[in-house]
Amino acid sequence: MRFLGGAAGVRSLKLKLLYISSSVGLGHVTRDLRLSRELAKRADITWLTAGRAAEYLAVRGERLHELSPAMKSLGKSIENVIRGCRVRMTPWGLLQLYRDLRHNANIIRDHLDLEAYDLIVCDEPWELMLSGVKVPYRSSVLITDITRFGHEGNESWVYRKVNSWLSDKFSEFRLKFDVGLWGDSGDFLRLGQIMTHEGYPGTSDDGPIVINVGGTGLVSKFARSIRNQLNRYGMESIVIGGDDFVANPLKYIADAKALVTLAGYGSLVEAAALGKRAVILTIDGHFEHEENALLFKGRQGYRVMKCSEATADSVASRLGEVIKERPSPPRVVDATHAIASNILRLADEGLEFKS
Repeated sequence: MRFLGGAAGVRSLKLKLLYISSSVGLGHVTRDLRLSRELAKRADITWLTAGRAAEYLAVRGERLHELSPAMKSLGKSIENVIRGCRVRMTPWGLLQLYRDLRHNANIIRDHLDLEAYDLIVCDEPWELMLSGVKVPYRSSVLITDITRFGHEGNESWVYRKVNSWLSDKFSEFRLKFDVGLWGDSGDFLRLGQIMTHEGYPGTSDDGPIVINVGGTGLVSKFARSIRNQLNRYGMESIVIGGDDFVANPLKYIADAKALVTLAGYGSLVEAAALGKRAVILTIDGHFEHEENALLFKGRQGYRVMKCSEATADSVASRLGEVIKERPSPPRVVDATHAIASNILRLADEGLEFKS
């Protein structure tokens, strides 16, 4: 246990907090790091994640759980079901994804002691929910930007079965936050969004165009072809994310003349919060991308394109349009502090501190 100074009669030991962050892309871990900065005022945090998410935390000196190196990266696994800018639910791709999920779930089932922690904060912990391990209800927190799979009212039979399972698993968590940009929150608390990284710097439009492909390698090759074409047109550009992993992307995004980005949660929260012009690319059949992008469609300073139909020339053309417009992004609400306050309130409800 760790002693903190405080008034007499006030509990002054730091909480032991386990933070389980999804390893799909970087959108989860970047918002989780932002939230953790608030939680760390009263908690010692250990992280369980994998892949580029673990790398992102490691370069910042964060404490990774000893099981993290043994976990499979779901960011890499997801590439088995998304190819050529399309979701492709092939039997082989789904099997590979399931095998990696099951591998991680078995590690959690066999080796992770959740009772050793005062608080357990989870951001879309698919492997934990698949493991069969019972989360200590009184100290459990769930964060997600989706509360169901598929477009509302138009779910496939498979998605209906998955959503039924999800509903059961979500109910095992005491505090549930929907930080998404769309959808029905149901019994989740919806206070707003969690911003990304440690904090947002001042902005300018003096830098190059930034082609941000996020934390997976889904469109890295296409991104490089866009960059090469833009440079031929005299439009200076750089690629960040994917195979071109950058530990601190915000310094490039904040000064970008405009963005070319996939429609992932973190990338679009950044575009909106920083007021950056953007050409937004959606993966065909990726319901999250399609729903996220709808918030930007038809707004000044933004163009939404299907990645499968886009070419380097057409992206360059759309960039030429948005650069001339004053951006009018959708409103995002920074609920980071409010969410952290609600989580830490659990510690004021009689939790016993772990040693």
